[in-house]
Amino acid sequence: MAQQLVSWFICDGRYRVHAVNAIGRRRGRIVEVEEIDIGKRIHGSTQGLERLVHALRRSYGESDRAQPWTRETTS
Repeated sequence: MAQQLVSWFICDGRYRVHAVNAIGRRRGRIVEVEEIDIGKRIHGSTQGLERLVHALRRSYGESDRAQPWTRETTS
């Protein structure tokens, strides 16, 4: 089964989020968060990375923007 890897910038380009989109029966998930300035990549559990991305977006006032990936199944 194929999966689609997507990435997007948050916090005015300071962080890049890498995720796998939901395709077929699989759910979408964030797999990595990268801090662009220093090149540090943050790995962890899916729920932990989602909490981190939501906290970063709230702190930069981006919580009203749509996410470019879907976590729900698309059957």
